[in-house]
Amino acid sequence: MPMNSNKYSSENEFIIKNKNTIVYLLGAIIFFILVAFADHYVLPSSNTSDIITEYFVQTSGKSKQKISYHYFTKKGHTFSTAKEFIEESNIIIETSLLFKSVTKVKSETKNYYYIISSGLSIDGILFYSCILLLFSISISLKILLSKKGFSENTFYNIICFNSFMVFICLYMNYLF
Repeated sequence: MPMNSNKYSSENEFIIKNKNTIVYLLGAIIFFILVAFADHYVLPSSNTSDIITEYFVQTSGKSKQKISYHYFTKKGHTFSTAKEFIEESNIIIETSLLFKSVTKVKSETKNYYYIISSGLSIDGILFYSCILLLFSISISLKILLSKKGFSENTFYNIICFNSFMVFICLYMNYLF
């Protein structure tokens, strides 16, 4: 019987040495994402009247179809709306408590909260990227914390995919 017959064992030195670190890092990522969701959806928010100073239109490829409008306000807030233009410049912005992200926008005549596509709003890409990251981390933690062994390749795949998803979420947060 060969000496290395235990291919899928978690007894590999590298995995034993680094498994707890990865579990704690994944737990920290979950914590920060849940804080961001709580900040956006649960914690109280503040209302501020503001003025839209400028905006730009984001279009798609060759067809130049309008995808979204990205707005900048006098008080330094930025937000995007999906396909609908805000015609009035005087608006009331609702911002989250911790991260000061725009959660709702309304003008004197219309409420635009349902078309906000920036930050963690349900219409935004960052929301779905974070949900995918949470799903990936939950599967990764299930594999890492199971009593069943796994290969070093599986360990590297967990690290690489979750790192890639963290990068995507941070980049989406930067863009939108």
